[in-house]
Amino acid sequence: MSSNQRKPLSLLIHERAGSLSPADRQLADVILSFPGEIASYTAVELAKMAGISNAAVSRFVQKLGFRSYEDMKRHARDLRSEGAPNYLLEKGPTDTVGQIARHVHFGQQNIAETFSGLDPTALAAATQGIASAEKIVFVGVRNGHFLAKYLRWQISLVCLNTVLLPSDGETIAESLSSLTERDVVVVFAIRRLVPLIRATLALLPQLRARSLLIVDQHYREPLQPTWLLRCVTHSPSPLDNHAAVLLLCHIMADEVLRLRGDAGRHRLTEIEDMHHVLGEI
Repeated sequence: MSSNQRKPLSLLIHERAGSLSPADRQLADVILSFPGEIASYTAVELAKMAGISNAAVSRFVQKLGFRSYEDMKRHARDLRSEGAPNYLLEKGPTDTVGQIARHVHFGQQNIAETFSGLDPTALAAATQGIASAEKIVFVGVRNGHFLAKYLRWQISLVCLNTVLLPSDGETIAESLSSLTERDVVVVFAIRRLVPLIRATLALLPQLRARSLLIVDQHYREPLQPTWLLRCVTHSPSPLDNHAAVLLLCHIMADEVLRLRGDAGRHRLTEIEDMHHVLGEI
């Protein structure tokens, strides 16, 4: 299975679509509906769900290039643990009210678990570092980019020199290479970690700037930034629940506003006055 080790089951199935028998297609439909859940079923159970024989399941597994059904289950578990969204699909409540209740419950649990495990000393030191920084660089991609953009926007209301990366027409290296010990880099290492973020994380120890790493429960990189804050993002769906991350960002921004004191309030006043002059709000 070495050549297919990283391929999702859906791609393996689609690559062999022309050679699949009617029984194969019945089983493929079951697997493609909830690929992450096959790790919960035995081969016999899956055969019953698809309405085919046990032998047909074995033949299908071999067609995909796996040595055994257990090998295919292990492959699905690995993809699920990496955060592939379609492998996180689960059968839950079919009514909207039930789904809303599940999401609210997970959000509340994530917030409680995050802040019960968060080091308040590290949080206080990180916000103090941001408030006193000469330049603050926020880095994130995918969901991390939205979160980095949100925190940067809030903090830019009271801090003059803030940068969001990646940005159009600008490389990360061009921005990070000029940083000094008076600056802070804030990196959102929220799954799934793409090569650009991994490379940025590897570069952090070489920078003179201080670093804040905001991660989720999946983070396992052997890196020691200046500050590390971990959030819980469990969800009943393939979409991670970022309620705790957003609350952390709100708390940090509010604390930076407080720490900036007169300088922060002066900048807020200037912005509001300019809004009035331009008629923007």
